[in-house]
Amino acid sequence: MGAPGSGKGTQAQRLVKQFSIPQISTGDILRKHRSEGTELGKRADAIMAKGLLVDDATMLEIIRDRVTQADAQDGFILDGFPRTQPQAEGLAALMTELGTPLDAVVLFEVGDEELVRRISGRRTCSLCNKVFNIYTAPPSSPATDCVEGSSEHQLFQRKDDEEATVKERLRVYEEKTQPVVSYYSGTGLLRTVSAEGALDEITQRLLAALAEAVAPAPSRAASPKKSSAKKKPASKKVAARKRVVRRAKPKAKTRARAGRRAARKTAAKRVAPKRKAAKRARVPARKVARKSVRRPRRGK
Repeated sequence: MGAPGSGKGTQAQRLVKQFSIPQISTGDILRKHRSEGTELGKRADAIMAKGLLVDDATMLEIIRDRVTQADAQDGFILDGFPRTQPQAEGLAALMTELGTPLDAVVLFEVGDEELVRRISGRRTCSLCNKVFNIYTAPPSSPATDCVEGSSEHQLFQRKDDEEATVKERLRVYEEKTQPVVSYYSGTGLLRTVSAEGALDEITQRLLAALAEAVAPAPSRAASPKKSSAKKKPASKKVAARKRVVRRAKPKAKTRARAGRRAARKTAAKRVAPKRKAAKRARVPARKVARKSVRRPRRGK
């Protein structure tokens, strides 16, 4: 995700090489229909030329058809889709139906001035449909990544990349797409990446964000073990004081006095039975002892 010119397409192409999974760009698919002159292409051409967005039902059908193809069975990258909250909700339902839930949603953040510069410098190859930027990511020369038999990319500027439509496209983005950020933030899938700076630096930030997103949650076995040493139990006097504090919740001085009184009562109750038992046990012993050591009377 990101505003027009934030570098979604450029970074998606790098992920294609990294993970060998297809980049699914609804914009490229629509442009293909436009170049072929299909009914869908004609309708999309009129909408996109004004900087507006194609209806959600059409976009979701395009996604369904594409992600079910053989090369997308090990994963895929959605480039610039969804762009509205209804699209996001429809995509979630579609992915659940197909059994391929999203792993992460990456938001590229770029300042407005930088966006205008990037969009005005963007060019597309008419042969391989790859997107370049004459300022930030120019094509290689000779071209080794174009179609077979072509040594140079055939570049052109899309009509919706012209400066006249840039402001309208950014306005539509703010109005329609920003709510999607809040939607995905609530799902826990959103990862934000600063997309300004060198391309390699942005790629490293992107890979770090994806690694964090797909990292397995730590299991209980991996969590640090708690110390097996048992804590020394608190004395009964302290425990009695704590019980009194929790019940009454008096002021500090009153609480302390109440605790001491309770402790003394508890100690007295605990000691009294022992004293009585000891007393009963000792009395006969003393009587017997006195009888046994009694001296005989004189004269006998």
